Amino acid sequence: MTEQGTFEITRLEEPEIHFNGGSDVSPKRGLMEYGPRLKNNEHQAINVAAIGDAESIRLLDDLFLDWSTVIHPDLDDDKIRPWRIPFPGLNSRSNLNTSIAFPERWRYRILKGEIRSVQAHNTKEGKFQEFLSLVREEIDWLSDDDPTPDVIVVCIPDGIMEELRDGKHGDVIVGGKNLHSQIKIAGMENSIPTQLIKPETLNTTSPQDRATKAWNLSLGLLYKAQRGHPWKTKKMDHGTCYAGLSFYRDKDGDGNVVRAALAHVFARKDYNIIQSEPLKDISEDENGQPHVSKKGAENIAEQIVNYYKKRNRGSVPERIVIHKSSPFWDEEREGVQAGAEEVRLHDYVHIRTRGTGVRLFPDGDFPPLRGTLLSVPDDDVHYLYTTGYVPEVATYEGSNIPEPIEIRPDIQTESDYKTLCEEILFLTKLDWNTSDFAVKEPITLKVPRKVSNVISEQGIDPVEADKQYYYYM
Repeated sequence: MTEQGTFEITRLEEPEIHFNGGSDVSPKRGLMEYGPRLKNNEHQAINVAAIGDAESIRLLDDLFLDWSTVIHPDLDDDKIRPWRIPFPGLNSRSNLNTSIAFPERWRYRILKGEIRSVQAHNTKEGKFQEFLSLVREEIDWLSDDDPTPDVIVVCIPDGIMEELRDGKHGDVIVGGKNLHSQIKIAGMENSIPTQLIKPETLNTTSPQDRATKAWNLSLGLLYKAQRGHPWKTKKMDHGTCYAGLSFYRDKDGDGNVVRAALAHVFARKDYNIIQSEPLKDISEDENGQPHVSKKGAENIAEQIVNYYKKRNRGSVPERIVIHKSSPFWDEEREGVQAGAEEVRLHDYVHIRTRGTGVRLFPDGDFPPLRGTLLSVPDDDVHYLYTTGYVPEVATYEGSNIPEPIEIRPDIQTESDYKTLCEEILFLTKLDWNTSDFAVKEPITLKVPRKVSNVISEQGIDPVEADKQYYYYM
């Protein structure tokens, strides 16, 4: 805050997203009314294969059957309300215009003897490796089929989960390897997206949980199956290229190799993932945040621009916007300017998503509205509520007190702060792995961070990794 403590509070307009022939601010409401964007506007049959024990596959079949009809979040009140949208079902009559095909020949059952063999190992590492080998072998078999499935669902058996996981929740990580990431890599290597399902997901009984999981899982399967997004934003300007950076260390070797994962977004296209070459001369600030050299930043900027040109018939973007979770050092800024010198307008934005230390306490029972923007003009620092009470759907989807994200435009940024904040707000509505109204982080930061978790695993060449996000989610 400034010494005088002057600040301004406004609320940004909620951005609409575009579906199959119409627009709405709410993903669920838009999907109910207009349906998802589908290739050729034709009915989408999601061809699903599954790997799991007999009980998991039986429960998965029941789950898909449950999805074929409407699921109301409240059995005692089946009225549609803004904050409680029923799942409309997956069938040819539903506005989702999508169904599940789950043929018997793609149900790969892990035998009880194979599970006992996994459990017989004396170490978690041994159990982990044998189970992963089983799954990899089945994915390899499925990839040789003609046609191949659109998505492979991997159901982790209860008995295996109990052996590998510490506690009831959380990822399975053994010997530095993440089971989720390893299975994602196996699917990517065979050009088939995967979906992991834990035992607790298959044992959902409450109507609200059934509806929520049906929404979220079916959207993820649809995005992976059609290799395309079910909605898009209406706000994105042609000629603007957005990129977000996340740095990570390779787990192979001594862990000293640092790379950047880039989420690359531009109009009319999905976001894509680009991996940098190993970055040299990495420095860290007092908060442990990595910073690249001028040459490293120049190489990253060249990758961003070249990929844009490749996807846009050689045309150069008019404007480049780079989001980063740490401030831009002089060398980084100079490097980006050199690597993207063809681009006329440059915007660099430092976004801090946690620990901002700022809270607003409005009158009444509701938390601050999503889109509320608290600005300190003298310091050019801005606090944006990307979560909060949403009057358009009369609800707050979170369980904790919402916290704003902190937005600091760099001194060399061309655009005004309001434009930058409006863009960040609409970039929180492009996560196709959830039916929530929005997510907290813009996908320019969320996507590369999640991809980094997968790509940093041992045994994969980051530069050769696929650029499509549906392999990682």
